Amino acid sequence: KARMAIGGYVKLDYIQDFDGGYDRFQYEIQNAPVAGDGRPAQSGYMNMHARESRFNFDIRSINEAGRPYQIFIELDFYNLDRGAFNQAPRLRHAYGVMGRLLVGRTWGTQSDLFAVPATIDFAAGDALTGTRRAQVRWEDKLGSKFMYALALEMLEYPGIDARDTIGQASQQLPLLTGRITKKTAAGGRLFLGASVFQLRWDGLGAMPNSRALGWGFSFSGREYFGAKKHWFRWMASYGQGWGSQIVATIGTQASAIVTPEGTLETMPAWNFGGGLALRLSNTLVANLNSNYYAIDPSEYKEGYDMKSGISGHVNLIWSPLKNLNVGAEFLAVQRTNVNETQGTGRRLQFMVKYLF
Repeated sequence: KARMAIGGYVKLDYIQDFDGGYDRFQYEIQNAPVAGDGRPAQSGYMNMHARESRFNFDIRSINEAGRPYQIFIELDFYNLDRGAFNQAPRLRHAYGVMGRLLVGRTWGTQSDLFAVPATIDFAAGDALTGTRRAQVRWEDKLGSKFMYALALEMLEYPGIDARDTIGQASQQLPLLTGRITKKTAAGGRLFLGASVFQLRWDGLGAMPNSRALGWGFSFSGREYFGAKKHWFRWMASYGQGWGSQIVATIGTQASAIVTPEGTLETMPAWNFGGGLALRLSNTLVANLNSNYYAIDPSEYKEGYDMKSGISGHVNLIWSPLKNLNVGAEFLAVQRTNVNETQGTGRRLQFMVKYLF
């Protein structure tokens, strides 16, 4: 009564970096070099790797009560915290679906994968709102044209800046989020999402605990046009303490800061972006994408902390065979710090990807 599919792809990337970006495998905006910010300067380099390769297991069946269920597990090799050449498997997804209920780890409910840019670089211009998270989600139809989803999720990257402060981020409540989606007549999709969550600093007995409320909204989507089914995408979001929800800010403590008085001050953040996918032929696609994000930094943020950034990607992807993609991409990112210093990074990236 059960059926299983094994899927994934093998991908080889060749990277030619021109400006000494601090991540040799993907180009997040925060890793653009900025002169004089205290990070050691480095020159350009090349890298070749297969970390993005992945495999998954998709198992589906029907239980004794007649309800369909699914179990999905996916791993890749992007363990960047384990050394440059230690490519141990990394868990991307592990969840089960029973009817309308999803339990496990996968993309957050407010993550719109339809609006993610088609880039060769793995970071995709830091475009996504939300991350993969442990969650419990309910999803169902809302009338004949809409779908909705509600979920409780683990906020894995609270993004609290507590430099020189004793304590740790420690939520007492899960994140509450929801979305409404609508398919368009052309086959695209509109996406509206919202989240509310707790940001909390545990002083570990050395200072008072502090709490703050975070929230945010997002609007995104994809739409097709023309006889060749070209498409364009867009995404935008805004919120208070929202840095924890924008992939570009992960690791930069951009949601809130512990003030000298021991209180938790949240910071507004926003992002927006757009892009085009142009089908030049049945086997050749050109993609153009740009994304921007920014925070309104607290007066307590230091000068060389990141305040905003922008990314741009242009690529050509050729599919000579159904399951084979070959591509080349030029990308540029710019980081702006609180003290208005800026730095730019540029790369060429080539790929060969076989999907199975």
